[in-house]
Amino acid sequence: MAGSLPSPEQRDVARALLAKAHGDEIVLTKLIEDVDVPDDILGFHAQQAVEKLLKAVLAASGVPFSRSHNLSYLVGLLNDAGIELPGGIVALEGLTPWAVEFRYDESSHAHLDREATLQVVVATRVWATGQANLET
Repeated sequence: MAGSLPSPEQRDVARALLAKAHGDEIVLTKLIEDVDVPDDILGFHAQQAVEKLLKAVLAASGVPFSRSHNLSYLVGLLNDAGIELPGGIVALEGLTPWAVEFRYDESSHAHLDREATLQVVVATRVWATGQANLET
C-alpha cells in the first residue's frame, strides 16, 4: 500500500528532515574517531540521523507517521507502503536504544561499533536522498 502523493507541505517537511539529519551526520563524522567522546553521544546522533532520514522518505512519499524514536516502527511504515530498505542498512533498527535508553541509563555499558554505525548512517542517507527525490 503506497502512500498518497505528497503535498507541498509534506515535501517541505521531508526537506527539513533531510537537512536536520545532515547536521546529525556532521556531528557524528567529526567526532567518530575521538575516543574522549562517549558512545552514547555518538549513538544518539546516529539514531537521530537515521530516524530523520526514514521520516523524510515517509513524508516525501505521502505516508503519515507519528512522533516516535522507534526505528522498527518507521521501517514497518515503509514496508507497509511498499518501500524497501536495501539489505546493507537493515541493521539500523539496532540504533533505537541509543535515542533514549542508552543515553539516560547510567548502568548501561552498551558498546557502539563506531565504524559500522557511520556506514549505516551514510548508506541510509544515500538511500533516503534517492527515495525522497529531494535535495537538502
